Amino acid sequence: MDTKKLIYKCQKGDRKAEKLFYEKYANLLYAVVLRYSKNAEEAEEFLLQGFLKVFNALEGFNYINDASLVGWLKKIVINEALMERRKDLNTLYRVDNFDEAQFEEPLIEEETTDEKLEEAVNNLPDGYRTVFLMFVVDGYSHKEIANTLSITEGTSRSQFFKARKLLQKQLSNNYGRAYGI
Repeated sequence: MDTKKLIYKCQKGDRKAEKLFYEKYANLLYAVVLRYSKNAEEAEEFLLQGFLKVFNALEGFNYINDASLVGWLKKIVINEALMERRKDLNTLYRVDNFDEAQFEEPLIEEETTDEKLEEAVNNLPDGYRTVFLMFVVDGYSHKEIANTLSITEGTSRSQFFKARKLLQKQLSNNYGRAYGI
């Protein structure tokens, strides 16, 4: 079944279509919310809450193409995850001091793999990681990040700069600069 027809059936309340829609996009969206979660269980909860919002908002959605649909879905689940974690994250943005000693030694010496980069990003403090992921991976502007997280644009930029600095320490300066982070 093509996506436009699937959405139309979901908008009409067809439960089978909703199940197909969920199955079609669940893995993709789970990977997105997992980046913003503390663990797999929390990610699963964010995903389910996100899909509830998706199905409630789907009635007013006007399908243009698959790319716009996926972007819309990602935005909903990211916002859901961030809304749930907002209290924790806002506290983290106010606390700029943490033990940077753990980042003094590079994570690797010779070659950085995608797994090492992912590990390094996951080891960032929550506030830094959230801003970094929103900016680099999900393409939010600092203004959008600030609005979404209820912080200032300057705080968003600062968190991103600090995240980038810590990643460069962990991964070696050459790798980080080569990828523009």
